Amino acid sequence: MKTLKSNFKCKYKIYMVNFFDASPTLGYTTSTSTTPMPSTTSSPSQSLPTAPQARLKRFIRQPDRLAGRQLTPKGLEVMAAIERYRFLPSSLLVRLVEGGQRNTHRHLQTLFHKGFINRFALPKYGGPGEFIYFYDSPQALSLLISEGLLPDLSEDDRKKREAIIRLNRDANYAKLHTDPDSQGKVLYIQHELMISRFHYLIELGAKRLGNIELVKWKQGTELWGKVEAPALRDGQETAGGLQTIPHRPDAFFVLRLKDRPEDGQLVSFMYEADRRTENTTRFKMKLRGHYHFVVKRQLQRLAPYNVHSIRAVLTETTTTPWAHNLLHAAKDPLVSPRPSPLFWMTTSELVTGWPKNKTPQLAPNGQPMPRYLVEPELIYDSLWASPTSDKLKSLSDLD
Repeated sequence: MKTLKSNFKCKYKIYMVNFFDASPTLGYTTSTSTTPMPSTTSSPSQSLPTAPQARLKRFIRQPDRLAGRQLTPKGLEVMAAIERYRFLPSSLLVRLVEGGQRNTHRHLQTLFHKGFINRFALPKYGGPGEFIYFYDSPQALSLLISEGLLPDLSEDDRKKREAIIRLNRDANYAKLHTDPDSQGKVLYIQHELMISRFHYLIELGAKRLGNIELVKWKQGTELWGKVEAPALRDGQETAGGLQTIPHRPDAFFVLRLKDRPEDGQLVSFMYEADRRTENTTRFKMKLRGHYHFVVKRQLQRLAPYNVHSIRAVLTETTTTPWAHNLLHAAKDPLVSPRPSPLFWMTTSELVTGWPKNKTPQLAPNGQPMPRYLVEPELIYDSLWASPTSDKLKSLSDLD
């Protein structure tokens, strides 16, 4: 454990920066509207300057103000990214979509005011934070399907996506910044944003590197299942009895490592976003479920996974001390008879902060930008600790 702590702290000693725990806003997103400057020229027929045009409202749609704007292929690309991520902050979205960020913000403005997408901002000190985009209209999903942007979507998957859209609409997230009873919703959204950030790192990081490809990504309730394991009594397994353990990873994804031999390129992972909302006893039971699901029962070979093996169950948590607690919990006999190499842990501090040997890139407001916005490929560095090794692991490791 001492060696692991040294790896975490020495190799990746960081300067702390804003991320979702501290503030949902990153403080440097481009404004979604502009105010025209009054003319600097005059004429005999113009004795007074033209009044500046009022800004568009942030949370109230004004489609008449943008009547001349049309939906474009770039707008459809933006919509597809939002559908793929469920909840997508503008700071991630403008980096996922190709083209200038200012132009992407303009498309987001059009899509919101014309009712194709919706948005909200998490409450923060001083007002709402950055926009977070989502779907609450099934018509938007139908449009993507009709335009051929979701060619592999089965009828069953479509029904699941429509159910998510209904839940979003019923939750009324668009009013979150004014909801006095929003605490439960905020906790849920913060958890979803942690998953979105990891998805962004995996997707954009692979594109930056070029030799890795994100082949498949699934998340949410479509992964929910259960597994049977020997029953426990006073922390010990009993002979003959069985108990059912929920199996609900936050995400599942498959990578193609192009530098490997062709028959060994695909590697599969499960992912857990841990925000310290449960104690280590519950976490041990979660890992016990993973161990019996993957190692003992090999249920990953069935739908919705359909893969031969799982390389690792990844857990990202918010702080380095808590990551060490979870790593220690993974060694408990309650999880598996011996510590399992299935479980890898890391901390969000390694993707939000900058190593001591790197100069942080600054935002226009002079504050350091979160590292994941600048270097998403860092997710493929050696960031992951295992209960069976003193060496930090990488998602592209061969062993």
